[in-house]
Amino acid sequence: MKKLTLYFISSLCWCFIAGCSMNSTNPLATYSLEKEKVLITDDRFLIGVLAEKNEKGGWQDVLPKALYYEFTLKQKGKQVDYKQDKGELKAIILPDKELKKTSIDVLGSNVFTEKNSTYGHQLSIQGFDHSKTGKLVLSYYVGAQTSSNKMPLAPSDEQLKNLLNVAKSGEMVLYRNHKEIARYDLNSLKSVAKENE
Repeated sequence: MKKLTLYFISSLCWCFIAGCSMNSTNPLATYSLEKEKVLITDDRFLIGVLAEKNEKGGWQDVLPKALYYEFTLKQKGKQVDYKQDKGELKAIILPDKELKKTSIDVLGSNVFTEKNSTYGHQLSIQGFDHSKTGKLVLSYYVGAQTSSNKMPLAPSDEQLKNLLNVAKSGEMVLYRNHKEIARYDLNSLKSVAKENE
């Protein structure tokens, strides 16, 4: 009876370990950055709309503009190693001095910092379901097109063009489960090493 109990417990442990390993993502699995698209847009199909309450208590759409980054990523390993990634991946743009300064000059703040609550940003991941290729989209809001309590009015197109002109001055940093797994130069699309802080 003791042998049977021991066998049963060890079988349960092996099933638990196997289940955990099947559901976890390989920490070494990474991506190559195949291409990117960077633009200033007000296309609601790309960046969505925001909603706020009006003076009557009803909801109304707020149409924003955004600095839009679209990255095509390709998995470098076996698809099974990336099983949970869509729920675990995060990314940010890490601006260099020029991009950070231009953001402050044009918008009054550095929109790329996590602490920026004036404008905000959103991230979405598409694809990877039946393919090793997918898209990661980062939209940094740069203002509303109409008067809003949610965010300031967007600067002029000419001012936003200055921001777009330096929008690739920096890096895209990719995180899995809050741990950095890669960073890419926005001009060359090449993987770069993390600088020592």
